[in-house]
Amino acid sequence: MRVLMLSDFFLSGQTTHVLELTKQLRKLGVDIHLAFGTIYSKLFKSHYAPQLLANKISFSQERDLNQLFAKALKWQPDLIHCQSSTLFKNTQYLAIRLGLPYVLTCHGLGFQHPRYRTQFKLASAIIAIGPKVAKELEDYYEKVVIIPNGIDPEHFSPHQENKSKRKKVVYVGRLEEKRIPALQELIKAHKNITSQPLTIISDWNPSLPGTNFVSWQVDLVPRLQQAGIVVGCGRTAREALSCGNAVLLMQQAYDGVVSPQLVSSPDFDFSGNLARFPLSFVEKDLQKLLKSPSRLKNLQDWSRHYAKTMLSSAEMAEKTLRLYEEVLGLVSFAGRSVKPF
Repeated sequence: MRVLMLSDFFLSGQTTHVLELTKQLRKLGVDIHLAFGTIYSKLFKSHYAPQLLANKISFSQERDLNQLFAKALKWQPDLIHCQSSTLFKNTQYLAIRLGLPYVLTCHGLGFQHPRYRTQFKLASAIIAIGPKVAKELEDYYEKVVIIPNGIDPEHFSPHQENKSKRKKVVYVGRLEEKRIPALQELIKAHKNITSQPLTIISDWNPSLPGTNFVSWQVDLVPRLQQAGIVVGCGRTAREALSCGNAVLLMQQAYDGVVSPQLVSSPDFDFSGNLARFPLSFVEKDLQKLLKSPSRLKNLQDWSRHYAKTMLSSAEMAEKTLRLYEEVLGLVSFAGRSVKPF
């Protein structure tokens, strides 16, 4: 099977997801060409391109749609899979010209906007990364399948020699203005607990007092192995769990400590935007974990087990491949014989 995958490249969990998915699909025997639209970071050439080459994934940057069409016509993919909403329209155009089915992945919210309707109507399938995203796509329910993002638990694993108590608190994630109020509440909570500055690993330095800024890390594993409590959301939260950290879910709001109780909630997701708890609860939760070494260690052990059993990227890729096979075997491009998943 040949798959043409379209995506923009920027420093985010979404990009990391795309790279991991292509790697795992390649292991399953899928021949993939990854066509990037806009590449927003110089780190692509120095750090990420070598990863793609090492995993034998062909890639290119294609800003000219006619050139991409010519290459696709020569390469002859079986379907097109688009990961970036900015490229949905291009995907539809290519699919119509090539006579191919296409799959769209929705990574966030905001897909109720009218500009996406035509692309959704003609898509053979739509992947939602979680139930909240799927809820926004209920008008196209017969095409929607939920496939959560996954991580490689063999790569994101605790350091075998690090048996000491892991208590360091680290914030990891992209930053923008709307996330600053929640971060400031975390800084305040951290300052009330310890005199040490809070480490922030991000693509932007907010220059906030009481913090130690570390620029974006291509490989987060060493940092996650040294931490003990990670505050973040999305893919970062999954990676932190897999490295044996206690995780506090936070983006613009606060959703609490990832625990057996939290993940059993029917509306659980990794967004950090459900506002399950007031931001003032951040300090209470940190206090509980740091004052009870046994509670913290038990939660860290559970985090690793949960990641290994529930968050595997290999399973994510298998579900994606099954969807590809269903699209190619059961769904006509015109969308007249779409069958519910």
